[in-house]
Amino acid sequence: MIRLPALLGISVILAGCTTMSQGEYKTAQTTLAGSPALKRETMNSCIKDENARSAKDKAEMAAVFNIDPKNYAATFCKRLINGMASNRITYQDYVNLDSRTADNSKLIRVLQGR
Repeated sequence: MIRLPALLGISVILAGCTTMSQGEYKTAQTTLAGSPALKRETMNSCIKDENARSAKDKAEMAAVFNIDPKNYAATFCKRLINGMASNRITYQDYVNLDSRTADNSKLIRVLQGR
């Protein structure tokens, strides 16, 4: 079972510490999908944020998402950003992160690279 800190970590990354409307999410998705420069910038920012996590948090997230801890930040961010840009991570998936009872299995599969 995925631990709450892992889901909260994903939520913070997707939300940028704020709640996005469906329109804002779709706009971000479309922009990421169509702008390699913005995608790189977002990836770099994500990697920096993930590298700032504690070693314990990184190890836990790496275990949940089947990532080599040495490559955790880059792999996690790539899966997250590509999942969002390709619509494999939908607005509903994003909204579900706020619910303790929602089924987040699809999001987990994407972040596990499946």
